[in-house]
Amino acid sequence: MVGRPIVHVVKLSAFDLNHVRALHHLLEEAHVTRAARKLGITPAAASNALHRLRVDFDDPLLVRNGRSLVRTQRAEALRAPAREVMLAAGRLFDQGRPFDPATATWDIYVTTSDRVAELLLPTLDRLLAARAPGALLTLRTQTPDLGAFLREHGGIAIVPDIAKERDLRSQRLFVDDFVCVMRGAHPLATGRMSLKRFTEWEHVLVAPLGQSRRGGIDVLLEKEGFSRRVTRVVTTFSLALPLVLGSDRLVVLPRSFATAHAKTLGLALRPLPVPMLPIEMLLAWHLGNEGDPKHAWVRGLVQDAVRAAGLETA
Repeated sequence: MVGRPIVHVVKLSAFDLNHVRALHHLLEEAHVTRAARKLGITPAAASNALHRLRVDFDDPLLVRNGRSLVRTQRAEALRAPAREVMLAAGRLFDQGRPFDPATATWDIYVTTSDRVAELLLPTLDRLLAARAPGALLTLRTQTPDLGAFLREHGGIAIVPDIAKERDLRSQRLFVDDFVCVMRGAHPLATGRMSLKRFTEWEHVLVAPLGQSRRGGIDVLLEKEGFSRRVTRVVTTFSLALPLVLGSDRLVVLPRSFATAHAKTLGLALRPLPVPMLPIEMLLAWHLGNEGDPKHAWVRGLVQDAVRAAGLETA
């Protein structure tokens, strides 16, 4: 019992940053040759590094499964800490040099919905090209585990809410309300929009992960003694548009997205028969990136893009 802490200290003192780099790339790639390319070494050297890591952690880390390697349970548990050490090391060495977005080369990861991407991406792309031509932008519209995405990539998210996780931070970005959308020649395009008329027609529901058959409007309708019939469920706002253009179905969409497509597609936008609270969009990030000058610069860029795109700021 007395000797175990001493052995741990000796191991830790010999575990330099190159070992962490090897661990990170080997676990991320689960492939010795690809990891070697990332590390700038030969596959034989990467294989030797894997052998040393197996001794250090007393675990095989990567095991053969047919022609591929798979991570052990211990390896999966080590992926996030290794990634965090690499991010922290990058920030450590960045502290000594001034950050100049005009000359810097780095990755920017953004996750948001398709409708926010459509609204913001043209402006964001233009500003990024002008201010940081060396940045590589990766944008995702489907992220089931937002906390993991932000922790792993050091990116940002533009979302309506975030999980109550202590290591996530957010600020209000813009607000949006909802409208009922239909084809321009729909019988409901004119006249009074009553609850009875609204619920007489078939509806399209946008459920980002495709796992729901109810939306916020359904709760409000039930309080008034009504229900609607959802006959189509899609995972993106864009997929809802052809389903209302080619039929008499209705769909509830954020006003900004609907307005952007109304003129070109000949859509009619009507107020909802029951008031829905506006949706508040947040800019979210991981606490570990709070003081990163690159990350702070990207957050400011997104705010500039929101203003330039004419979205209502919160």
